[in-house]
Amino acid sequence: MSTTASSRSRRVKTGDGQDGVVLILAVFAVALLSLLAVGISTAVRVELLASRTGLDRIQSLFLAEAGLNQARAILLYDDPRFDTLLDDWGPDAEAPLDLPQQLGRGYYRVRVHDTCGRININEADYETLVRLTNDSQVAAAIIDWRDRGSTPAPGGAEQEYYAALAHPYSPRNGPFQSVGELLLVRGVTPEMFFGTEEAAGLADMVTICSFSSNLDPSGQPKLGLDSFRNWGEQAYRNMVMARLGSVLSMYEVEEIWRGLRDLLQAGRPGYTSLAQLVTVAGLHHTKVAQIIDLVCVESGPVSRGKINLNTAPLSVLATLPGSSDDLADAIGERRDTAAFLSLGDAADFILQQPNGRDLFVQMIDRVTTKSSSFILESMGWTESDRSFRNLRVLVRRFPDMVVIIRQSEQDWPLPAIEETKA
Repeated sequence: MSTTASSRSRRVKTGDGQDGVVLILAVFAVALLSLLAVGISTAVRVELLASRTGLDRIQSLFLAEAGLNQARAILLYDDPRFDTLLDDWGPDAEAPLDLPQQLGRGYYRVRVHDTCGRININEADYETLVRLTNDSQVAAAIIDWRDRGSTPAPGGAEQEYYAALAHPYSPRNGPFQSVGELLLVRGVTPEMFFGTEEAAGLADMVTICSFSSNLDPSGQPKLGLDSFRNWGEQAYRNMVMARLGSVLSMYEVEEIWRGLRDLLQAGRPGYTSLAQLVTVAGLHHTKVAQIIDLVCVESGPVSRGKINLNTAPLSVLATLPGSSDDLADAIGERRDTAAFLSLGDAADFILQQPNGRDLFVQMIDRVTTKSSSFILESMGWTESDRSFRNLRVLVRRFPDMVVIIRQSEQDWPLPAIEETKA
């Protein structure tokens, strides 16, 4: 009897131990499943968030592209005679593109920069670069960097300087491929490039690509003053009279021919500057201002490197040949009152300044009032504000289309209007 009781006691104790192990295993299993559930839930949430972020980035890209398309359409249907900062694409428009524009469940902003409001560092001469940088050695180094030849500019940097650097590299010896390339040029400091609180930097004043229209106000190619010189005097006069007869008399056309003939007899290539028109005998400067939008000395539908008097900052206007801070201020005051509607309008203004004839000779081939190339910056973002896309493109405007030449994506947002104006 005692043996039976003892056996039952052992079985009970053994059963209690097994139940404890089972309980521990059950708790462990529940904890493991809970951790697994939490892990799966976290992974799902991360994947879902990543999916939403990816979707937001795609939507932001489409919004940024919508901004670009709107800006291109505005540029295409802009006034074909002139460009100003008051145009629908400009920062001073009644409804600037730089304000947030809602589209569906997102927004976009667009900023348009006229490249003809900046100095083309691939076209600027030594004197212009000196006025731009206030440093003759830096100006010479810029020309040496882009010069394909072996003759450096006065006081310029040569390849030996770059080869002797701690991390040597070679100058391009060709056109600048980006504005940022200026930081590689000898003497160009970050302060000179990015600017300070007191003065704008080169980054905001220069470009590598600027085109302006070489068409007359009707959209037709301008009359090349040298185009018909081999046709003989009579054919030349007939052609010029056909295009300019509403402004010029036959006598004045004959004087233009004689001026061309004298240049050729002197071993010159002919008319190479619009400024040469003021040297034509019997051709008054008022007539020059009237025909200057109808004639040219370059071939092709565009000119390179000209500055738009309506859109360029005063600091850029002051770098023009023969210009000064006072003249830049006078141009700014005039365009604030009434924009320059044509190159003839600008020529008339220049000729009315003190020493206007000399200013005309120095400036007229460097300025324009109509641009054909622009930089567009467009930022798109969704209502969630989880991501943004910022696209930057260089476009050229033709009479029937606006073509993207170069496009890139930036990793920083477009600055607010207040930050830019400050």
